Amino acid sequence: MLHRRSAVTLYRNSAVQYLLPDSDMQYVSSLGGPRVFLPTSDVGTWIDELGTSPTPDSGLYGLACSINEYCGIISPWGTPLVIFGDDPSDIFFFEDEFAGLLVRWVGADSLERLAAFAIAEANTDSWDEELEIEIVNEAMTIMDTCTFHDDDAPRIHLSMEIGTYKLYSRYAESADAMAIIHRLEYLG
Repeated sequence: MLHRRSAVTLYRNSAVQYLLPDSDMQYVSSLGGPRVFLPTSDVGTWIDELGTSPTPDSGLYGLACSINEYCGIISPWGTPLVIFGDDPSDIFFFEDEFAGLLVRWVGADSLERLAAFAIAEANTDSWDEELEIEIVNEAMTIMDTCTFHDDDAPRIHLSMEIGTYKLYSRYAESADAMAIIHRLEYLG
């Protein structure tokens, strides 16, 4: 049976933690909104500009919610930030695949099955979207767009090479798994 995992289930229900193959695996959850991929040094700026009552119709959160693709770029203060579209699926980071593989868990019996499926699918050249991004800071973070100072929600912390990357995205499914797959490729 195919199980759908929501961000709330994985983040709030510790009984689900046994599904993780490695307790150090990085992932990020959402309560329903988009996620943002930004320089770690800009996390505080994001939180301050977000404010205490974000709305999907205006402000920084509204700008993030305006991304209707798998990924898009916004530049609220001149720094390009990647927004992972409005889908509540948890995003897992597989650092040993490509320049990085981000997988949104839409449905699967286990993370192991999802990982095997996503890695196989990421090796194809069939992509729905491609986005070129410029990484200007080595320390990067992926987090829920609705966050606050001292938030203990899971975040993905990356150490990246400075340069240009291509972010490939697509939805894929099989009888065992459903995922939105994002493959990072370092261009130089």
